[in-house]
Amino acid sequence: MVHGRRLLVYAFLIISAVITLFPIWWIFATSLETAARAYSFPGALIPQGILSNYQAAWRLAPWLRFLLNSLGIGIATTVLALGTSLLAAYGIVYLPGRFSKVVLGLILATMMIPFYSILVPDYLIVRDLGWLNTYAAQIVPFAANGFAVFMLVQFMRQLPKELRDAARIDGIGDWGYLWQIVVPNLGPALATVSIYLFLLSWNAFLWPLIVTTGPSVQPIQVGLADFLSTANGTDWTVLSAAAAITTLPVLILYIIAQRQIVESVSQTGIKG
Repeated sequence: MVHGRRLLVYAFLIISAVITLFPIWWIFATSLETAARAYSFPGALIPQGILSNYQAAWRLAPWLRFLLNSLGIGIATTVLALGTSLLAAYGIVYLPGRFSKVVLGLILATMMIPFYSILVPDYLIVRDLGWLNTYAAQIVPFAANGFAVFMLVQFMRQLPKELRDAARIDGIGDWGYLWQIVVPNLGPALATVSIYLFLLSWNAFLWPLIVTTGPSVQPIQVGLADFLSTANGTDWTVLSAAAAITTLPVLILYIIAQRQIVESVSQTGIKG
């Protein structure tokens, strides 16, 4: 009976993995196909290894500029949001006051507000600041993140209280305790939150589309949308190559940080 349940679990996981990975495989397979085979099923399932589609897509848009823009915006947003979230979480956990729970509740409440409902006020603020078509318009509004604060609060609460007491005995203040004790013990958690923040910035589309007007500051998702609407709109092999170009950096990031993600999940106490 136990083996039967295990087989069902494995079967479910395999089916879920296939459903999840198949679209990704299809994009890369189609990007390496000829147009004739790409339009016929299952022709694109086994690619012939043609790189001309990538060459054609690369010539039709400033992909390097888009990639550098997204990379710079993503890094800046991640650093700022991680810093503000770390300080906010530390204050909530280690500097408890009468309103610490209220503050955490208000931060969590911001996660319930649809982004579209504050789109117009945010745009008016950015416009009045003169930030339209700039990097600041894509970075500063996302320099704080409620979900990141919530995650870091949960991880900090799991640290032993004895660490705090020992630090006080050694004369370490709050600032020193944060950087010398808390941050080193939250390595996997910080890595996971950083990846989350970076992917949030990397996949941003609507806001950059509204506040930018030129490729000099536009991220890769907006560049891809412009490419789909203006270049080779019916050549799915070239379009798939362009989509693959935008996907590769994220896949590489996940492969590099996979171990930190697994460690952070295991530290949350979640059991399978």
